[in-house]
Amino acid sequence: MLSDIAVFLPIDRPAGALIESATSVASAFKAHLDGIACAYLSISAMASFDAAAVALAAEREAATSQVATVLDQFEISARALGLAHDTRNTLDVGYAATPELTGISRLYDLNVVQQPDPNDPYPTDELPEAILFGSGRPMLMIPYTHRGPVSPERILVCWDGGAPAARAVHDALPFLRKASGIDVVTINEPEDVAEAISASTLKTHLLRRGLSARVHRLTAESANIHNTILSLAADNGSGLIVMGGYGHSRLRELVLGGATRGIMDSMTVPILMSH
Repeated sequence: MLSDIAVFLPIDRPAGALIESATSVASAFKAHLDGIACAYLSISAMASFDAAAVALAAEREAATSQVATVLDQFEISARALGLAHDTRNTLDVGYAATPELTGISRLYDLNVVQQPDPNDPYPTDELPEAILFGSGRPMLMIPYTHRGPVSPERILVCWDGGAPAARAVHDALPFLRKASGIDVVTINEPEDVAEAISASTLKTHLLRRGLSARVHRLTAESANIHNTILSLAADNGSGLIVMGGYGHSRLRELVLGGATRGIMDSMTVPILMSH
């Protein structure tokens, strides 16, 4: 059950589409929704010696105004839908703001973020990856091109038998129970895959919960797995993709695995991802 949801709102770009997506999800589950405005101050302003206080004060004043604007927009949308909601914000340099926001994300049932726009980079672009690996909670990423509510009538579940995929399936159950159709895709599943982690066993697992699913067994080159998933989602009219978020440990940090990175860079529909 989803009772407590957060949406992380950048202040540097239009937030209306992201707000509409998040409020539609909260409305569907009658959940409380917190709008969190993410304001990052530049390190240069903090590090400057000459007129540092003046520069920082001006930047803080501008950010405070942007925060107020985006949270007002969130308030109007949440009230229009009769949602229980609250607002908060962060106002710090990037190296401090991202860990703070990641910590905030750990107590929500779902964290809603926007896919970074490669044509409009901003310090908050690192936030989805930080929340995915650092929150321990499911993350719903909305494409920066997405407009309108989230409509997960048909859901595509990506399955490889791994722990992140299993966690994603569990975290997605509230959505799966509302869906009118569920597809499970496994790519390059070995013929001798252990029965306990096969796509067929996942289908049985879902059926025991009253959820019927179709299984698709596909093959693809490693570099093309994400395109294969997105093509199937388009062919099936999927409004939501569910998948595990994979990473590789490097100097106590995690970096995205190839398929995960490909999906996050190329996504065309909302993605529910868990690590």
